[in-house]
Amino acid sequence: MKKITFKITTLLVLIIIMASNVSVNAQGKVTVSPSVTTRHYWRGIMVSNTANFEMDLAYTNENFTFGAWGGYAFDNTYSEFDFHVGYKFSDHFNVAVWDLFANRDRASIDDYNYLDLDRKTTNHLIDAAFNFYFTEQFPMSVTVATMLYGRDLDEEGKQNYSTYVEFGYPVKIGGETVSLFAGLNPFENQVYGKSVGFVNIGATATREIKINDNFALNAWAKIGINPQAETANLILGIGF
Repeated sequence: MKKITFKITTLLVLIIIMASNVSVNAQGKVTVSPSVTTRHYWRGIMVSNTANFEMDLAYTNENFTFGAWGGYAFDNTYSEFDFHVGYKFSDHFNVAVWDLFANRDRASIDDYNYLDLDRKTTNHLIDAAFNFYFTEQFPMSVTVATMLYGRDLDEEGKQNYSTYVEFGYPVKIGGETVSLFAGLNPFENQVYGKSVGFVNIGATATREIKINDNFALNAWAKIGINPQAETANLILGIGF
């Protein structure tokens, strides 16, 4: 199963590389998306247990997106710098590849050599994901992501190809849309968990806070429960 997943994600990476050869034209746009969160919670993993400033700088040209993402803890205990590329094939299917680079066991990402790309020593982690969205009548989404290269090694030093599968479904509660999600660890001994099972269950609610006619804040709250780690969190965030 791992080999099949690896072959599929490798194929998707090649598709992205081919799709990225779109022409740069006047329709392209640059977006800057800063935000503040109480914690950095990702796929059931508490990456940073303190308040963070996060920002995404992205260029979008039709269906192609290329960007850089950064996260920095207010108390200087966490920092991350990522590149990402994605392609939207249709309203029902898109692909994204991320180069994740964070301080996992050192004080700062500056303590790592950014140009070290050796699989056994690099701090980079290449993660490829494809996302399915069904229909407006049945608005379920499915995300499948696999770590292809870098800091995801098994006990023998071989690439582990940790995989994450998440199902999402929006529901109306009190006139507001709440996004329910359930994330699954499909294999044993992965980054997300030691055994097969759910590692990220919860819900996300968002609300726009209008400041004036030209400016509004995007506030969100997420409940994230990891049954394997036996943890539960409420994370708040504000996007500018």
